Amino acid sequence: MHPLNMNRRTMLRSLAAAGAATAFPALGHAKDGPLEVRSVEVISVRDPQHSGQLALALENGFFADEGLDVTPNYTVNGPDLPSLAASGRIQVLFSAMEQVASLRLRGLDFRWIMKLSDISNTQGVVIGNKSGIASPSDLAGKRVGMYAGASVELAIENMCKAHGVDFASLDFINMEPPEQAIALMQGDIDVMACWEPYVSNAARSGGRLYFTGSKSYIEDAGTARDVNWLYLATGLTTSGAFLDEAPNTLKAIMRAMMRANEIIINDPAAAVDPIARGLGIPSDGLEAILKANDYRPDLDQRLAAGYPDYINWAVDRGFLGDFVPLNDIVDTALLSEIAPGAVKI
Repeated sequence: MHPLNMNRRTMLRSLAAAGAATAFPALGHAKDGPLEVRSVEVISVRDPQHSGQLALALENGFFADEGLDVTPNYTVNGPDLPSLAASGRIQVLFSAMEQVASLRLRGLDFRWIMKLSDISNTQGVVIGNKSGIASPSDLAGKRVGMYAGASVELAIENMCKAHGVDFASLDFINMEPPEQAIALMQGDIDVMACWEPYVSNAARSGGRLYFTGSKSYIEDAGTARDVNWLYLATGLTTSGAFLDEAPNTLKAIMRAMMRANEIIINDPAAAVDPIARGLGIPSDGLEAILKANDYRPDLDQRLAAGYPDYINWAVDRGFLGDFVPLNDIVDTALLSEIAPGAVKI
């Protein structure tokens, strides 16, 4: 199962208990003054969707070019990130937006200062070839294999709203992704809902990709239509204290990450080996995931609309204790300096 999705879901449960375009913003390369801190530890998850740019920037020496000595500290589980940040030892981490919201709910001042990857397009729904689903209305009463609490549920709910389908009419069956693929091929379920690489594998083996969090193939199987049914993204996060103390250091980190972004966006094949090597993960299937994600740093209307939708869903499901406004977790000051075209909200 894909680690980021499993970690994200596990993180949300623990809290309850307590797409890519070639356009890229021009960077501001004016000297910002001396680095306040040269040695920085960055906490992230050993997963390409959390840490792809980090591994690539390290392997290619982009941090060194900025005069930085960056040490990665990879965790296995996403739920570890808020706890590590809450310890007071961590100043810089790569985290999902709801993790920053959870820190704010704990009264901790952490800010999301740059989007790293929008992974909405890797969360998808596949319909079986023998399901009898010709239009969204045919989903009523169909058996949907999905891991309980998976964020792709929100994409399904929003698709239902968009097409006038009664969400409550769907018959959800709790299944892990590998089980879903087998069940779909055998006709034991009509629909499977999960994440890459299971989505693509199922579409090749007896199904049709119907929609993802950011793309719909409902009207035309060969042509994607942009939607915003699920917004999931990771970002560069820092404490409010470090933001005040070391803005030049943070801008240097951001520039290095943007150089990594440009490689992933424009030549994803060239990014595969450095990322796999840096993270110590297999390279199989990595290029497809890199192509599916959106690595532009843009803070745009997809974020402005998708973030509150996701957080409200998490609160309704009991995964978060309360709603946290977007302005409480996002700080655009540094991004506005080094890539003003990326700030669109």
